Amino acid sequence: MSNYGVEVRVFEASQARSRAVVRRGAAVVAALAAGALALSGCATAPDASESALQAERFPGVYAQTIEWGACGEDFGLGDALSTALDERGAPIESIRCAMIEAPLDWNAPTSHETIELAAVHIPSSGTGEPIGTLLSNPGGPGESGLSLALQLTTTPGFDDVHAQYDILGFDPRGIGRSTPVECDAVSTLKEVNLATCAAEHPIALSMGTSQVARDMDLLRALMHDDRMHYVGYSYGTMLGGTYSTLFPERVGRMVLDSAAPGNWASPIGNFNQSIAIADQLNALLDDCGTRYEVSSCPLDSQTFPETTAALDAAPLIASDGTEVTGDALVSSLISALYQRQVGRELSLELAAAVVSGDQSAIDALAAEMSGGGSAVTLDGTIVKCHSFPADPDLVGLLERIDETGIPPILGGPDVTDDSLRDLVSMACDALPNSGDDITDTFSGSPDAPILVIGITGDHATPYAGAERLVSELGNARLLTLEGTGHGASFMNRSTCADDVATDYLLSGELPPKGTVCTDD
Repeated sequence: MSNYGVEVRVFEASQARSRAVVRRGAAVVAALAAGALALSGCATAPDASESALQAERFPGVYAQTIEWGACGEDFGLGDALSTALDERGAPIESIRCAMIEAPLDWNAPTSHETIELAAVHIPSSGTGEPIGTLLSNPGGPGESGLSLALQLTTTPGFDDVHAQYDILGFDPRGIGRSTPVECDAVSTLKEVNLATCAAEHPIALSMGTSQVARDMDLLRALMHDDRMHYVGYSYGTMLGGTYSTLFPERVGRMVLDSAAPGNWASPIGNFNQSIAIADQLNALLDDCGTRYEVSSCPLDSQTFPETTAALDAAPLIASDGTEVTGDALVSSLISALYQRQVGRELSLELAAAVVSGDQSAIDALAAEMSGGGSAVTLDGTIVKCHSFPADPDLVGLLERIDETGIPPILGGPDVTDDSLRDLVSMACDALPNSGDDITDTFSGSPDAPILVIGITGDHATPYAGAERLVSELGNARLLTLEGTGHGASFMNRSTCADDVATDYLLSGELPPKGTVCTDD
């Protein structure tokens, strides 16, 4: 998956290209195996005064007044989005942006070092008093929360929610327009990049999910909301789960869409995700000539590993000299898994043309991959590595592999050192404080039920993870979307999912147990 990045795009297009939890790495096996690193560490649920204790430890940032001002392109409100908002009658002049001060490290109350969080505030579109502020996060990690907040307000299915909530988006620490980590890769080795970045940039040591959840509670307090109302997608559901674990007394109405459980970034979690990606990629290829309307289908799940291996051995060359490898082809098709049917058809057509040697197609795929394609970015890797578990349970991973086997696209079917190498990677140990987040399980609030949404054919956050998250949270309800892809509610795909999420956010009413939605 590629970054949502910080470029503002039309909502459906940006979501179609979102890569929320995984992004494809350099090798096919590495990409699928390392897709989701782990929420790890030894954090435990605090007592009911955690929010007050945080404010007491950092009185300066809690005493600040947000200085809202005009947004403009510096905050992602470019021409395309301004036009989309204007067409929907949105008062663009009422959208305000700000830089908000937060501690560099929430675990160091004696330190006075701070960072800045970029935030956007969009007033409710209704005439009455809003229910409160609805915070949102699109996932990644590494994606722009500014973009998602703005784009949500262009989505018709979100209108009723926007009429009763102010909307707040922010770029997480180290990401986008917030104080960035700004580390360049200096090596092809993940370990070297992580170690050098952490040594040169202190913020790399405080970019974990628990730190961001504490930033969220600061934003809640500064917006004068007693409860955290929240919509999170993909990695954003891990943020929501972390917040509910750290601040159960502050949980309001939370929608966790395309969800994953507390062990999402463990080696077992990574492997489960890799299997889901492989399954959905194989289905995409095998459905090429039936479900998808394309002119040529030279690829199928049986021959695809041989095709990619051949491209790795003898890459195609784009007109600008860029090598188009098997990895690039796989990455492009994995990105297609986030798209609706038309987008998938276009990606299949492009892949077919590339394999046939069409130079314009080779150039197009090279250009598509120039932005990183579905490769994991360094800032996102840093966030994930804060969550890599101290006990990776490699024995448990091997037992899981023995149960399921290794698909050919992951280097199988033989279980060898080569096929295991990336699956058992301990590269995150190169980050000095990896494992300082929640690693095993999330918890919820006994007073505030949470809505969890899972998609049966989700390649990025497998459906079983959403089921497990509901069990972990306890006071939660699962909404199932029968379908493929990633992201269910407010995505211009399922009126049913939109209606359920809207009813919950407006009234707190959960759907009946076993509710299943489909795409329109």
